[in-house]
Amino acid sequence: MTALACLRILADPDRAPVGADSPPPGLRRVVAAYLYGRWSRPRRFGEVAPGAFLLTDPLAIHVDPDDLIALAMELRDEPVSLVVLDGDEASTALLAALNPADLRSVLAGRLMVEGLDGLLTVITHDGVRLVEPQADAPPPPRLAFDGMGVGRPESGAEPLRLAG
Repeated sequence: MTALACLRILADPDRAPVGADSPPPGLRRVVAAYLYGRWSRPRRFGEVAPGAFLLTDPLAIHVDPDDLIALAMELRDEPVSLVVLDGDEASTALLAALNPADLRSVLAGRLMVEGLDGLLTVITHDGVRLVEPQADAPPPPRLAFDGMGVGRPESGAEPLRLAG
């Protein structure tokens, strides 16, 4: 079985310039150069959306987030975190398409996204943190996606649009 993961560069709203939800092209090139040099064959990668990279490893069952700590160390002075979802093709595509605000809500446990299944981790220069639902917290609102790429919260609120 081939391991499949989506790597997202997520701007830190507390440290990034106002309105900087998307990683700058220079930073995306740094990540691509790192992957080119260290994500060696038979593993493969490609940028599928601005700041979202699909990673595959045909020799593994799962993509090990520890393999990306060195990249996080190289980016330690940048106002970003790396988010990795090790999952199936549909889940990784969903993570690549999820807008940054919704992704931050997922990471904070304030939102669940239908179909976003797999091992979700946040990687910084401090290490790897597994994102898990809190056992004692009430379930967060769920976001479902229809075929038009429009998210519809189950509560019936206004639809959320995908960016990217």
